Amino acid sequence: MEIEQLEIRDFLARCPPLDKLESAALERLVDSLEISYVRKGTTVLKIGGQNLNLYLIRMGAVEVIDPQGRLVGRHPEGEWFGYRSALSGGEITLSVIAYEDSLLYALPADVMESLMNEDSGVKNFFDAKKNERLKGATTDMRGSDNAALISTRVSGLIHRTPLLVEAGTAIQDAAQKMKDAVSTAMLVMDGDRLLGIVTDRAFCTKVVAAGRDIRGEIRDIMTPAPLTVRSDAMAAEALLMMARHNVRHLPVTDGEKIIGMVTATDLIRHQSHNAIYLINEIHRARDIQALVSLSQQLPDVLVALVQSSMMANDIGHAISSVGEAITRRLLDMATRKLGPAPVDYVWIAAGSLARREQTARSDQDNAIILSDDYNPEQHGQYFEDLARFVCDGLNDCGYVYCPGDVMAMNTKWRQPMSVWRTYFREWIDTPRPKALMYSSIFFDLRAISGNAALLESLQSEVLRKTQDNSIFLAHMAANALAFAPPLGFFRSFVLEKGGEQERALNMKKRGVMPIIDLARVYALSVGSSALNTFDRLQAAQQRGALSQTGMQDLRDAYELITTVRLQHQALQIQAGNRAPDNYVPPDQLSSLERRHLKDAFEVVSNLQSALETRYQTGRLG
Repeated sequence: MEIEQLEIRDFLARCPPLDKLESAALERLVDSLEISYVRKGTTVLKIGGQNLNLYLIRMGAVEVIDPQGRLVGRHPEGEWFGYRSALSGGEITLSVIAYEDSLLYALPADVMESLMNEDSGVKNFFDAKKNERLKGATTDMRGSDNAALISTRVSGLIHRTPLLVEAGTAIQDAAQKMKDAVSTAMLVMDGDRLLGIVTDRAFCTKVVAAGRDIRGEIRDIMTPAPLTVRSDAMAAEALLMMARHNVRHLPVTDGEKIIGMVTATDLIRHQSHNAIYLINEIHRARDIQALVSLSQQLPDVLVALVQSSMMANDIGHAISSVGEAITRRLLDMATRKLGPAPVDYVWIAAGSLARREQTARSDQDNAIILSDDYNPEQHGQYFEDLARFVCDGLNDCGYVYCPGDVMAMNTKWRQPMSVWRTYFREWIDTPRPKALMYSSIFFDLRAISGNAALLESLQSEVLRKTQDNSIFLAHMAANALAFAPPLGFFRSFVLEKGGEQERALNMKKRGVMPIIDLARVYALSVGSSALNTFDRLQAAQQRGALSQTGMQDLRDAYELITTVRLQHQALQIQAGNRAPDNYVPPDQLSSLERRHLKDAFEVVSNLQSALETRYQTGRLG
């Protein structure tokens, strides 16, 4: 090759997605491309015209303009344009104008299509549908399916016949059968039909502790309609079901037939750092010191889950289940120390734990809703001691005190139902900045322990107030636009400035939080009680507030951004950093990962613009 051709080839080799190609493929591209020089202000592509080339900017920059004359974006050296029209029939729908004097490489569409047929990485990069690229990106970034729980089916974990008993069997006889079988659970049947499950724990809590007659029927102490898992499901699916629902036994089915039982112990044998194993040990912990020791295993659990190729949303469920288990165990310990609660209450989690979206570590956000029977003089000291015990214990376990003091040990967030009603009424009717801040926290609430009906009643009232309150929703929408994705006009990343996070992407504040905030507004607008971001987006789509495409795009963007965040934290943990953060330097990402992130941020930015238009947030002043 001539010197000029070699220089062009070397440039192509630095530009994604061509940077993964062999030299021979690059040389073919060099032979087929045309070089053009355009002056600043020249229209390269005009709406309504035809285009059969994919353009790569060698020097300079171009602007992309929509049919209304609005600036869509700018592309600098090393970026592509024109591929959407060239690969979809040739019709130009966006104009492209040289922003600077520019040198362009034009590659024929037929040549690039042949290359796309040969190389899936090139195909994914130029896929005309951004959401399709994002779907492929998350699959690629999660890596191979070689981890034990991913590559093993549930049928491969079954190692014994399940213990079955008829519903009318006496409790004492059933207990003897369990002892003889050396089993920790039995399935209660009506012929071939599964009615329920009884674990060894039930004999302690529902028979001995409750003083139940052991001559009664086993059906009286069973958990009815238990969760089941298919024999052809992957072991990772069984792990996730156990973590989400806090169970340790899953009956295994083949069609309608019960063929076995898979337990937490079975899963532990296949993965040393296991969320279910950790939750199981947390329930058995006798004191704070034991809980602190167990909580220190959480970073290793996160690394194992990331390496298992599990979806980021599912990892959030699993990690949140650990935080929930620690909170419940602390409440059990507090009750054992202080005695039964004098009046009904519910301990509620807020923030990422409520949404089941926790990562490696998080601060704590919690509160207590008390029955209106509460009397401060008679009951105040008990609940103050309870809250202090649990919040201190969470801090010892790595869930540090909330910087904003949103914790049950703050008297303000430990109030009877009537006071909570007043709080929400003021936040909704007078949406000032501080009220909106509290709304962003307290519209994500989930019952952890106690009388959940207290929270359910409050949430029902609140959702009725917010669904048709256009002024409040407009203020919440404006609040949701406070943090824009870190993407500039040139599709360049906007990095943090100053401090230890200099020149890094804030994957929490500018990555996942904008999507979480969008999902919250959509959910409130349709009166949905869903909390998890995926669930909220789906509820908004099902009730007509969000299109199918919008819903899927946001879910894919959330999954990809969260995957990058989790992989970054896992790498930090493996490197010996036990306090992982949310700041990802772009130079630690591959060129393709940076491209996918830009796609995801662009999706979020577009949906933010749509929300801004819908609620006319600019009029709020």
